[in-house]
Amino acid sequence: MLDILRQHSQSWIIKVVFGIIIAVFIGFGVFTYKEQRPGGGVLAYVGDKPVLVKDFVNEYEGVLRQVRAQNPSLTKEDLDRYGFKEKVFNQMVVRMLLFNQAEKLGVAESQAELQTEIARIPAFQNEQGKFDFELYKQKLGSLGLNLDAFEHDQKQSLLYEKMVDYSVLPVYITAPEVRAVYNFSREKAVVDYVPFITNDFTSQVNVTPEQIQKAYDTSKEKYKRPAEIKIEYLDINPAALADPKSVTDQEAKAYYDANPEKFKHAEMVKANHILVLLPKDATDDQVKAAEKRLNDLATHLRKGEPLDKVLAIKGDPPVTGDDLGWFARGSMVPEFEKAAFALKKGEISAPVRTQYGLHIIQVLDKKPEGVTPFDEALDDIKGDMATDKAAETMGKTVDQMLEELIGGGDLAKLAQAKGLTVKTSGFFNRQQPPADLSLTPESLALMFAQPAGKAVPQAMASGDGFILAKVLEAKPENIPALTEISDTVKADIASEEAAKLAEAKARETAEQLKTPEGQAKVAEQYKSQVKTSDAFGRTGFIPGLGQAPALAEAAFAAKEQSWLAGSFPVAGGFVVARLDKTVLPEENEWQRDKTKFMEQAMVSQQEQLLHGYVDYLQDKTPVKIVNKDILGSSAAAGKEEGE
Repeated sequence: MLDILRQHSQSWIIKVVFGIIIAVFIGFGVFTYKEQRPGGGVLAYVGDKPVLVKDFVNEYEGVLRQVRAQNPSLTKEDLDRYGFKEKVFNQMVVRMLLFNQAEKLGVAESQAELQTEIARIPAFQNEQGKFDFELYKQKLGSLGLNLDAFEHDQKQSLLYEKMVDYSVLPVYITAPEVRAVYNFSREKAVVDYVPFITNDFTSQVNVTPEQIQKAYDTSKEKYKRPAEIKIEYLDINPAALADPKSVTDQEAKAYYDANPEKFKHAEMVKANHILVLLPKDATDDQVKAAEKRLNDLATHLRKGEPLDKVLAIKGDPPVTGDDLGWFARGSMVPEFEKAAFALKKGEISAPVRTQYGLHIIQVLDKKPEGVTPFDEALDDIKGDMATDKAAETMGKTVDQMLEELIGGGDLAKLAQAKGLTVKTSGFFNRQQPPADLSLTPESLALMFAQPAGKAVPQAMASGDGFILAKVLEAKPENIPALTEISDTVKADIASEEAAKLAEAKARETAEQLKTPEGQAKVAEQYKSQVKTSDAFGRTGFIPGLGQAPALAEAAFAAKEQSWLAGSFPVAGGFVVARLDKTVLPEENEWQRDKTKFMEQAMVSQQEQLLHGYVDYLQDKTPVKIVNKDILGSSAAAGKEEGE
């Protein structure tokens, strides 16, 4: 914990607050320590020591404040689902177990150790970096904290750290052990496979009207349409409210003079680029084709044709491109940057290879290192200052507009008065709201609770501003008539039946592969259809095939050049596959990652040992819950209950 204090030394208030928090080493959470005091109801007993209800409530509320500070949208239902009360209680039990064990072993924190650690907290040091006792008392007093209580809590925190260190002391790992784990986790496999794509079997499926009717009758819920609404809304944010005319030239000049560093710039380039995407292992033929395509397009750029028209020229391989605007060194990948800054204004580069593929670069303009003149910066300064002004008054503006809207005001007139534009959405449901509105689940629930013609009665946060909205139309959830969705139902049936045919063919082929004769037959029959995957790991994701955990598991368990038993579902169909090869990480990769993996392995082993030590202490010390209503039945179920 004191390491945390030192790392965040700029905020001494955080140090003081953290001074009464015990940071558990790995996975047990963050707890506010409070000395057990007599009185109050008893929640449970850990051995013969009580856990008081008031201490649990204090602990629970303290942790809850921290959790909600990071996750404001958490609901009571979320907390119940996560077993939050039980986790807080278990954390208290773990702490008590370790403190009890410290007492039995005679482990304690000396006053000298405490003083040394407190003296290392920068918040309590003077300008010379030395501990200042008067400053220390002053800081604690300003927060209303008692010095003795603070030092008691600090001592408990240090004792907890000492017990954690004691419990994980025996951990020892070796480089060969970690290298074996590294090899396992980083090993890659490559398979050859024959695909049986569902869509390829669709033509073999004949869907009858009777099948469509039956599928509709038995699966109506599948086709239920969710409730939808259509809204008109205002997106109110500082940029939209900003009026650059409200900023005078004198104000802008004062800002320019007061902030000279903001207007200094490094050497800069303004450029376009055109890109042919290429894999890292692109063949020579792919590279040559890309170079030819880019050189042809460069000819058009040199004739003065605009970028958008050049990008529209059809050809192979396909290209993409964009106006990159102004950029300085360090903002592009090294190869691209080197080529761009080497060009003169108006020049176009030869094809440049980067990790993305091949580019040509057209330099439109260049700026040497220097200071942007006031006249050039004026419009930007006014825009920024106007935005800042609008941000300061936005809350008041939104409140006033919301009050008028709820009172029956016209949204378009409100918008016009502020120079804003009313937008109208299409119909949308809760699962797919308009992409340009960053609406929370709570905001969506509020919208969908309003009838058509009603304004949403509060402003809703969106991005760096707020949304004011009115529901124009509302459609309840409904099951469409078969006549509306007959084609959809038919397509679903066809897809399901085609998938069955694809799976059956894959299984039939897998059966053939069980014998050498069958393998030869399959190799001949499908020789033009065999594909080779990109290398993949044990996570189950295979490039081009999607999530295929069963296939990945079988591949890593097989011998090279052997067909895998059975067929495997993949994205869009099924495959039969043969392991081509497995590849272990290279020595240089291990050396690059060794330190990090050794540290991670040490932490993992320490975590396991700490958990084991706590389990051992729990086995020796009964935990009896005597007030199970506070925790709930699920929490009490795993503990011994009182009579």
